[in-house]
Amino acid sequence: MDFYIFKNSVVNATGLEKDALHIYVGISVYLLSLILMRPIFKRYSVRAFIALIMVTAIALLGEYLDNRQTITELGLSAIGSAELKASIHDLINTCLLSYVLYGFTVWTKNFQSVSKVKPMIKRHQKTDY
Repeated sequence: MDFYIFKNSVVNATGLEKDALHIYVGISVYLLSLILMRPIFKRYSVRAFIALIMVTAIALLGEYLDNRQTITELGLSAIGSAELKASIHDLINTCLLSYVLYGFTVWTKNFQSVSKVKPMIKRHQKTDY
């Protein structure tokens, strides 16, 4: 199945605009990457950075698939300014919210816990498991 047909069928099935789908795909890839990489990378900052790389890679792959027919037939130089502007617009729509969330979670304390977690029961001895 051609990527263009697949993308248009998703647009028709959801009833959303293409720009909205780019935003949903970007944030979905970011959050899903964070969840799936949790057992592999314990530090959140490492997981979040790798998730950003994955979002960017998926966005670039989507733009390549959008322009694949032009690139394979006429070469990379055949992409005009209108296609280039549309591709940059799609890349920004796909990646921007993930980068903003990354910035908020890594560089600020807005999403960090305020208090320490206290155990519900106190252990009196080391053998009290």
